[in-house]
Amino acid sequence: MKNPGNMKQANVTESESGVALIMVLGVLAVCMLLISHLMMVSELVSKEALVLTRKQRLRYQAESGADLSYWMHLCDRRLFSNRRLGQSQDDEMRQALDFSPWMLDRRPHNLDNGLVQTFLSSAEEGFKVSQPDKLRDNISDDELDLLDEVNVFLDVLGDYIDSDDLHKLNGMEAEHYAAEGFPTLPRNGEMEFKAELCWLPGWRNAIPGEIAVLPPPGLSYPSQVRNAKPSFFSASDANIARVLGLDEVDMEEVRQARELWESEGVDLSESLSTELWSRVQGSFDFTENNLAQIYAVAYEPDRSVHTVYKIIREANMSRASCYSDRRQETLAIWERIIE
Repeated sequence: MKNPGNMKQANVTESESGVALIMVLGVLAVCMLLISHLMMVSELVSKEALVLTRKQRLRYQAESGADLSYWMHLCDRRLFSNRRLGQSQDDEMRQALDFSPWMLDRRPHNLDNGLVQTFLSSAEEGFKVSQPDKLRDNISDDELDLLDEVNVFLDVLGDYIDSDDLHKLNGMEAEHYAAEGFPTLPRNGEMEFKAELCWLPGWRNAIPGEIAVLPPPGLSYPSQVRNAKPSFFSASDANIARVLGLDEVDMEEVRQARELWESEGVDLSESLSTELWSRVQGSFDFTENNLAQIYAVAYEPDRSVHTVYKIIREANMSRASCYSDRRQETLAIWERIIE
């Protein structure tokens, strides 16, 4: 006959063994989860490193394409004195020289078997910090609320860049920024980069469309005719709609006309109605200016990865401001962005 005490002890031992087994299995499960997580993290890091390496290589391709496009644009300016934008590729002189247009008209240029695509446009479009009062020029007489917003913003901007501590009627000085949690503002000097405008209250409603690039230290915008019209091929859709007062239907017509021009070289006079084409001609400039903005996009062969490179340079080689040194050996760069 078995001893009841021994049976009780056997049951306890079996129970403890079961608990231990569960604990061991739990630890193993946690370890497997950790190992699986580490493997996933390692794979993710490897993929990110591979993408970064590929994008770095694409950056050099895009940069090379942008430099080539800039050089071709300079050659175009040297060979052809007619700088009116919107020229057809059927131009007799261009056909005689077998030289396709490389103008600031947003037409795409395919390089490296289509793996690099570049676009040239004017870089002078948008609100210029050096010309703040122009914000009032395109406000109609019945837009009083918008005019008030612009006037407030101009006071804030004026206090941001002036060197004194006196605040304008609607301006902001150090104590106002400190109360908002920004004790290091305002700059009390000229802006160094255009993103600073986004720090100022009210900029979004006061500035329509794009913000123009700031000239490098010591340089200024290439000279233009006073009150020059904006360039049509470089103006944003929002700016075109605002200048012409277009509704969505007319804006879509303009948008499609620009796309046909960029992709197929179709003249605007053929794709726009007579009335709308007349308004476009009266409100926008079609003469090429001297500040070139070049976008270059480089793709992997499978299009899975791409890199965008943008550079802005002056294109008038006769101007000293085209160079960054007195000996005129190095071309100046107004802005360079890599995405």
